[in-house]
Amino acid sequence: MKRPLDSIRIGERHRKDMGDLDALARSIAEVGLLHPVVVTPDGTLIAGERRLTACRQLGWAEIPVTVVDLDSVVRGEFAENSARKDFTLSESVAIKRALESSEREAAKERQRQHGNTAPGRNTVGNLPTVKGRALDRVAQVVGKGRRTLEKAEQVVAAAEAEPERFGKLLADMDRTGRAHGPYKRLQIARQAEQIRAAPPPLPGRGPYRVIVADPPWPYEQRELDLSHRAAGPYPGMPVEEICKLDVRGIAADNAILWLWVTNFHMPHAFEVLSAWGFQHKTILTWAKANIGYGDWLRNQTEHCLFAVRGKPIVELNNQSTLLHAPVRAHSQKPDEFYTLVEALCPAPRYAELFARAARPGWDGHGNQYPADDWQERDAIESYNEAVREIGKQVKAGAPIPEFMQGQQRTACHLPKGCRYTACADKGRCLAPGAVKAGAAP
Repeated sequence: MKRPLDSIRIGERHRKDMGDLDALARSIAEVGLLHPVVVTPDGTLIAGERRLTACRQLGWAEIPVTVVDLDSVVRGEFAENSARKDFTLSESVAIKRALESSEREAAKERQRQHGNTAPGRNTVGNLPTVKGRALDRVAQVVGKGRRTLEKAEQVVAAAEAEPERFGKLLADMDRTGRAHGPYKRLQIARQAEQIRAAPPPLPGRGPYRVIVADPPWPYEQRELDLSHRAAGPYPGMPVEEICKLDVRGIAADNAILWLWVTNFHMPHAFEVLSAWGFQHKTILTWAKANIGYGDWLRNQTEHCLFAVRGKPIVELNNQSTLLHAPVRAHSQKPDEFYTLVEALCPAPRYAELFARAARPGWDGHGNQYPADDWQERDAIESYNEAVREIGKQVKAGAPIPEFMQGQQRTACHLPKGCRYTACADKGRCLAPGAVKAGAAP
């Protein structure tokens, strides 16, 4: 069924950003309009404003339409077999929103007829559950489950609010006809945003959500290399001593560990993971342009084990198990690795064990790490900035974040007392790791 473009009326719309209409117009010109726009019998647009605009841009006089009679749906008189069409999930959400408006008007009319709007009568709370009824009825019309539509509506709302950030989730949802995957990615993105905005851990004490460790594995004694050319420029550390490190003590309950290891020490790395309380998940391999030494095969790769504790959040996009990056100084890891970690693993601040160079946003630990207090100052200022921002949001009506609830002003773990000035006069200690007043720090 087709309808003249000029006869279609556009009412109040949720979408503010039309996106790349030129690309959409080119696609329609090449393959045609795959999904008709959705309208009411009187020509009011329900879904498909971008398609409508693109077809106008192409100079079309008519456009294929699917007609949905909202009034008959509200009355429950729709014919299921004829009304059910192959709607995209975003179209289904648009139909639900239109139904909610019709349901609301019908509910008001029923109240008026039954006298519930008489002067002096309190009608607040007497309105039917419009959203629930509309959701059930649109689920029947479009042939989707109630929970699927609930997830789809959250994806649509996020894409409308932040099209550049979540527009791809909406496109993927409509392309596949599945809401769960995009909805899950949306939830992860929101959780990651909260994690990155949280106050960072105490410098050197944690708890850290993301930890990178590059232990000085003991030197590989090679019988055929009497010159010991493959020896490192630093003393090695026995595997037993590496296992004894109290990494558990600085790790958050839900944490990620990246453990660098050579090919030779791969079996020992799993012993370390177990000793530190982490479960192995996958391996990142750094492919190097330079070829090294070896007895069976010459080394040209280095590996980093990815392990978890609890249920941490990751923002997986196109990160893979293969890392191509140039070789730098001995044992120095590439900048590309740290970029990958920060993009994949959200955290307010990161920790690196056996660090050799300072990085903004990271706390370094190790005898080769630069001896300077700029790192602590940086961490404290980051903490104060995060707390100030959270305070503004709470004053504006936002709830107190869960990780801040119930923490009272207490003694501090820092030997010189609390220098986290943003909360010093609020009667509430926001520093992670704070202890109850009177308890031993």
